[in-house]
Amino acid sequence: MRFTKYLKENLRLLVFYFILMGFILLTICFDRQNRVLTSNVLYIIFVSFFMLIIYISIDYYVQFQHIKKLLFVKDSEDKTPILPSPMDYRDEIYAQIIQMIYEDFMKMARVTETDFKENAEFMTAWVHEIKTPITTSKLLLESEEKGCDSLKEEIEKIDDYVEKVLCYSRSNSFSQDYILSEVSINKLIKESIKKHSIIFIKKHIKLINKVPETLIIDTDKKWLLFIIDQLLSNSLKYTSNGGSIIFKHTEAEKEVLLIVEDTGIGIKSEDINRLFKKSFTGFNGRNENLKASGMGLYLSQKIAKKLGHYITLESEYGKGTKVIIHFLKWDNYYDVTKM
Repeated sequence: MRFTKYLKENLRLLVFYFILMGFILLTICFDRQNRVLTSNVLYIIFVSFFMLIIYISIDYYVQFQHIKKLLFVKDSEDKTPILPSPMDYRDEIYAQIIQMIYEDFMKMARVTETDFKENAEFMTAWVHEIKTPITTSKLLLESEEKGCDSLKEEIEKIDDYVEKVLCYSRSNSFSQDYILSEVSINKLIKESIKKHSIIFIKKHIKLINKVPETLIIDTDKKWLLFIIDQLLSNSLKYTSNGGSIIFKHTEAEKEVLLIVEDTGIGIKSEDINRLFKKSFTGFNGRNENLKASGMGLYLSQKIAKKLGHYITLESEYGKGTKVIIHFLKWDNYYDVTKM
């Protein structure tokens, strides 16, 4: 720290000192009785100026050492904010602000690192999942028999996996990719059923759709269709041949409920509360024949909440599962853009 810079930073103190000394001298000069000798005046000026020099020298040395420590931290490769002890209250406030900024930065860095690891895990699982239908499709094409339905089923699986990845990549910028409108739930259910019709036929699963065509919800058609697709896909995956899947709804005072109920293998009680967590597959998902990425329900819940809805789940292991989409009435859908 240059001495000239120090003087500039303490200019107000120096100005105050010289104004004060000037006031004292003027007071003495205009004293008609001349009660103070000139020699005494010069002595006062000399002593006060000498004390000022001593104060400036000590203060400059202290601040110089403090700045030196700060510059050492600045030039250090370790950017952890281990700052020297604050010299005054202002430095203490600055140190607190820096510490808060550092903690926020580290928190964001940890979140980013976690997201990166989870993304890598998801992509790894996704690649392994998509290999299966691709390999099966190749074998069907090489087969002498015409397995058109089986081939279509495998292609549908590939399409579902690709759609899942696209939705996952877009879910963090959701506010830029949605359009709220009045949507017929019955039409979306029929569209999803048509998409999965091959599996329904292959597994001889009975379908019951009790949702009336008059059921209209304010939501985004594309995103809600993705949610219904995921719920129906799960029901089909975990429902044995000859089982059944039911779509129905109930209406309460504050919400409308869309229920997807199946007679599948059900979910173990210890897994239910964790099924909406990212990459959690549960007991069923670890089954060699029913492999799962653990992303379908996670994405469905995440998107549902951004639309102002939410999903709950009820299940009894060995008997079936009931997944419920809650559409809140009078919900402030404009809050979606804040998410």
